[in-house]
Amino acid sequence: MKPLNRRLLIEITKEEEQQGVFYVPKEDKPEEFVTARVLCSAADCSQDYTGKVVVIHSFGVETVKVKGKNYTFIGENHLICAE
Repeated sequence: MKPLNRRLLIEITKEEEQQGVFYVPKEDKPEEFVTARVLCSAADCSQDYTGKVVVIHSFGVETVKVKGKNYTFIGENHLICAE
């Protein structure tokens, strides 16, 4: 799947929870920022982010299902930083 219009095809990475001394309950709300690995960049992105780990705004994530497979995209303008 090749992204278009300044989008990035990404895979959101799950960070392992670290065991601590204190228990802090989590609220049932999505995290505002998440990390992801870029699988492919659109040709019109300002640079090629393919293979890089990025931090993104979670609200800009787009998930598309095509032929039974889920693809996750983010617009280049939703990047916070890149590796």
